[in-house]
Amino acid sequence: MDIHAGNVIRHNEEIRLIDWEYASDGDVALELAAIVAGNNLDCQQQTQLIAVYAQQQKLDPSLLGRQMRRWQPWLRLLMASWYELRWQQSQDAMFFTLAAEAWQRVLSD
Repeated sequence: MDIHAGNVIRHNEEIRLIDWEYASDGDVALELAAIVAGNNLDCQQQTQLIAVYAQQQKLDPSLLGRQMRRWQPWLRLLMASWYELRWQQSQDAMFFTLAAEAWQRVLSD
């Protein structure tokens, strides 16, 4: 749940992920849905991610996509809550704006 540009590095022409203290074994569809949500991937990018991941892991892309869609409402709620908490902790206006936008998405669904 923490894959974002700040945790991706390039080393010797390879992409590496860092910051694994909260890593766990869970539903890969949740992780992929979080990547989509956290990086604002458009429909084409999401479809490509699903296709490539499903092919490499020998999964049915339609089932993987369906499971990812099941997680989306929960991720929107999680993101709104996290931004709200960060705003309350820091009083940083950026988190206030992100929280307001995220709660708007939660309420519009």
